[in-house]
Amino acid sequence: MKTSFIFVVHFHQPVGQLSSVFHRVQRNSYLLLTKIFERFPEMRLTLHFSGPLLLMWRKHYPGYLERLKRLISRGNIEVLGGSYSEAPLPLLPFEDRVTQLRAGRRLVEELLGARPKGAWLAERIWDPTLPAALWEAGYQYVVVDDEVGYRIGLSEKDVHRAWLTEYSGRSLGVFFIDARVRYILPWKSPEEVLEYLKNYADAEGSLYVLWGSDAEKFGEWWNASDAEKWLTKFFEMLKSNHAVETSTPQRYLASKGYRGLVYLPPGSYDKMQEWSGGYFPNFLRNYRESNNMHKKMLWVRRKISRLREDHPAYEEYMLGQCNDAYWHGLFGGIYLPFLRQSVYEHLIRAERMAEEALEAENVRIVETDFDYDGEMELLLESKRMNAYVKPSDGGSLFELDIKLEGYEHNFQATMSRYMESYLENVSDFRPDWYRRVSFRDHVWREGVTINDWTGNTPYIDTSDLALGRNIYYIKEDEVHVMFTGKEWSLNKPRLIFVEKTYRLETNGLQVKYRVKNIEKSSVHYLFSTELTFLPRLPEEGVKVGYGINGEYKCIEDTAAVEKANEVSLITEGYPRLIIKSEARAYVWAAPLHSLSMTEKGPRKMFQGLGILFNYPLDLEAGQEFFNTFNVEIEG
Repeated sequence: MKTSFIFVVHFHQPVGQLSSVFHRVQRNSYLLLTKIFERFPEMRLTLHFSGPLLLMWRKHYPGYLERLKRLISRGNIEVLGGSYSEAPLPLLPFEDRVTQLRAGRRLVEELLGARPKGAWLAERIWDPTLPAALWEAGYQYVVVDDEVGYRIGLSEKDVHRAWLTEYSGRSLGVFFIDARVRYILPWKSPEEVLEYLKNYADAEGSLYVLWGSDAEKFGEWWNASDAEKWLTKFFEMLKSNHAVETSTPQRYLASKGYRGLVYLPPGSYDKMQEWSGGYFPNFLRNYRESNNMHKKMLWVRRKISRLREDHPAYEEYMLGQCNDAYWHGLFGGIYLPFLRQSVYEHLIRAERMAEEALEAENVRIVETDFDYDGEMELLLESKRMNAYVKPSDGGSLFELDIKLEGYEHNFQATMSRYMESYLENVSDFRPDWYRRVSFRDHVWREGVTINDWTGNTPYIDTSDLALGRNIYYIKEDEVHVMFTGKEWSLNKPRLIFVEKTYRLETNGLQVKYRVKNIEKSSVHYLFSTELTFLPRLPEEGVKVGYGINGEYKCIEDTAAVEKANEVSLITEGYPRLIIKSEARAYVWAAPLHSLSMTEKGPRKMFQGLGILFNYPLDLEAGQEFFNTFNVEIEG
């Protein structure tokens, strides 16, 4: 009586990870595991190293890569491949799926000297259409969660055997991760885990138990000393126990083969099923910011598609597809601003490279349904900057890309605050009722405070300008958006007309305002233009701040300045972003924080700097207020 135990360890760090975190995990987890694996050459292991992590090792720890290469050459370890940047394959066009998978395989071959036959899927996201791309890329099997098999009625024994599936005549092997062993290893004693493995012993040894999870569970999520003791004891027990035999997917297939044909629905592990509503692309609907990144990726895809696949733009494009910033479960994900920043950095760099190679015209305006919601967006593009306008969402600016080489950045990579399940009992939390982007307009009620604005106090905006569905037209190199809104501070609504004109200049973006009182009597408004920017976030230790009329503030400071007309975003070592208003205003500036879950409970996380230009307007019947904003990059 024997059980085959397949131990699959997944090593990964996201594109854009903080260097301090990466180096800490390297010390606490990766070096620890390597040391233990070296001590047990008879232990058969299956390891996956994500592309972003391999690239980090090549840059920072080339000696460690050579150590891994020697370890793998001993013959007891099977190495899995996967997508180059740990990309979520179901979100990618088919051609990108194959490109990512082939590039991921080549990277493993180049750096580790192994030729993967099996693939690890980012976040273990399975989709029934994936076999075609995996087959095209030369992979023979993948690892998925037993949750996916149970959803179509497979039995407990069924999900402890290997199966074949196919799509469009391309076949692919499937191994299932055992969810129960994933939850007890290493959190229960080695004895308890071993007893669980023995439950699947039979005379032929035809059943396997596959543990597939993160390397960081050893030494990072759990302290290194205890993790080393646990894993060492577990391996020693496996060595002396004849009822459990360590194996790898290839070794298992060589002796047991496949059980038969199966068709699996979309799915992943149990928690991901819960967070995504059962289908990973739902994150694009749940978070507008995730959808924005995804549609930016598709937009850049159009531009680089005319280049050869060996053009450097393709690598940048692939790195912008790393999965971690596109979704959110319990921790981090899209709420981590440095991950969003990194996605845009790579996508914008790929875009700039493509435009340079294709000699794109200097200024162009594209009318398109950029975010695929059925409404048209207006994309103003130049060699230096992109400015994307959404007429149906208050005529707001939802993307502002700087394309300067070495400073590729989207200043609108901000994050709105959503109601998450873990925040339901947080009494002072109110989610945002609009997307935190720029050139969104309000009329505030009398007595409103800066805390009302940042904290989303209900009913402080007495108009419908913020979410108004603007009409628009394009005239030469300008975009005009217009809306006739209502203001309800009195007993009956009063009409207010706002027109904004967006235009790309040589060094930045110009936005002209025309606000008209179309009532037959005079009105008094506190008319406000809101901007939210994510400044360039550098590595730790570099100052980030802002200035109002030349007075410097820390990025976490709140400020209220009368008769101001200039705000600048300041990141040490990078050009400043300067916002100038022709009309002076009462300017509010404040950091906007989300509440994000950590192991120690919800904590504040910086998501952008909010800036509010407040203009008290006294307008006679038919009178107009004019103002011009200039948003420029220094130098």
